[in-house]
Amino acid sequence: MSAGSELRHDDPAAQPLEDREEGLRVCHANPERGLGVETLVARRAGEVIHRFTGDIGPELLLHTLQVGPDAHISNTRFIGFLLHSCAPNCRLDMATFELVALEDVRAGGLLTIDYAATEDRLYRQFACHCGAPHCRRWITGRAEPVNAEGREWLALGEASWGEGS
Repeated sequence: MSAGSELRHDDPAAQPLEDREEGLRVCHANPERGLGVETLVARRAGEVIHRFTGDIGPELLLHTLQVGPDAHISNTRFIGFLLHSCAPNCRLDMATFELVALEDVRAGGLLTIDYAATEDRLYRQFACHCGAPHCRRWITGRAEPVNAEGREWLALGEASWGEGS
């Protein structure tokens, strides 16, 4: 990775992070979904795409991931930018700190995980726009109930979600 190419979590105006050796790049996925991680090379199901490290502490912050009860990892190069999908193409192994492909992913494809697979509680719950056939529409951690905003969103009904939500 070249000097100055690190996209800092606290500085969205910084240059995108790209590592050609690992074949990964943080990119702007689209306005609804924000930043994501793109694979620059094709990936095979079962492949370990990335081994990650970072700082482990008790704080739940934007772009941190839960590694244990009351323990979160921050300052990871790519992992904090993975997009959510209700039908993800990757999974995180929090015991080995690896990102593993669940299915084949084409070069240029966005890498996705299911946030509820690793997080008991999210930094912020949100409306889902993943487009999966069985999309849950509102994303929470695996151990938290839908908040008031989510209940309101879900009560609006499918007609209000629009195409591609």
